[in-house]
Amino acid sequence: MNFRLIIGGRRFIYFDELVKFICYSASHSDYVVSSLGFKRLTPYAPYINEIKLTGSSKKEYVNIVLDMDKVITNFSREAIFLTPDILEITPDEKGTHYWGMMGALFKMVGDISPAYVTGYLLEKNMKKELDIFTSLSSTLPIALQAAAGDFLKGEN
Repeated sequence: MNFRLIIGGRRFIYFDELVKFICYSASHSDYVVSSLGFKRLTPYAPYINEIKLTGSSKKEYVNIVLDMDKVITNFSREAIFLTPDILEITPDEKGTHYWGMMGALFKMVGDISPAYVTGYLLEKNMKKELDIFTSLSSTLPIALQAAAGDFLKGEN
């Protein structure tokens, strides 16, 4: 299956780490990974990146929008939207919610192994981040499970 990930956020340090972990983990899970960063027009503009994960020869991509800080306001294609509200996560200034959202993304894509991220969080002794990452990489909120399941099966 192929995925087009649109990721947006305001906290560069966490955003940068997230994009690197997704690209690294996907490339080690036999996806061909391509990434495109969108140009920021002002100093306070959000960071937005598109990552394509190509895992098959099909031309279709499943669109997943990972909106960390509610910065993506107009996305014209049908997509699965992951926001802190949808995932029932409280955003914080330390960026802890970024890790939970990445865990949800890993659950949605399924083929990507969370081992590299888990190992990193254990090594850095980031217990709170690890807890939120593992909780959402194992189970998604009920409302999202049904919608995402239908979308991934092509019943949208």
